[in-house]
Amino acid sequence: MAAASDLLAESGDADRLSLRAVAAAVGVTPPSIYRHFADKQALVAAVLEQRWTELNAVIAGESVTDPFVALRRGCLAYLRFAEEHPGHYRVLFSAASRAGVTRKRETHPGAPSWLLLSGTIERCGKAGARSEGDPWELATRIWVTLHGLVDLRITMGYPFPWPSPEEFVDALLTDLGLSRG
Repeated sequence: MAAASDLLAESGDADRLSLRAVAAAVGVTPPSIYRHFADKQALVAAVLEQRWTELNAVIAGESVTDPFVALRRGCLAYLRFAEEHPGHYRVLFSAASRAGVTRKRETHPGAPSWLLLSGTIERCGKAGARSEGDPWELATRIWVTLHGLVDLRITMGYPFPWPSPEEFVDALLTDLGLSRG
């Protein structure tokens, strides 16, 4: 799994992963991989589950009682994960359905992050946020916006004057009425 994870991080594309390359990286023959994984799709799914667990943990971070602080920290952690792991990030959002990990929403390995985001937004509402929309809709707006920023930063081949992650997240949460004050 570590070799497959490294190769996926390098390419950012599950379609470019080959069991031959994984076997070569580990120093075994390709057929020996089948003792652990039924096929390439199963190997990719296992790596994706591992990366989702890592992303979920990063977003959850330390326990914070203030929902506004927790929301901001979670958004910044999401951006930081993508910046530190661009190949894995691309694979998480491009290969998940082909790897079979998105068939049931409630069992998707990214569900804990989504539920944390929407739950934190709900807590912000109870703490006096001036947002309009239900937590699910607001979570969708935040995720689509952050994902768009990440995707552009990863795929853009030339310099662009991006705002700092802190400025970007603060402006987004303020625009959505999800900041204190």
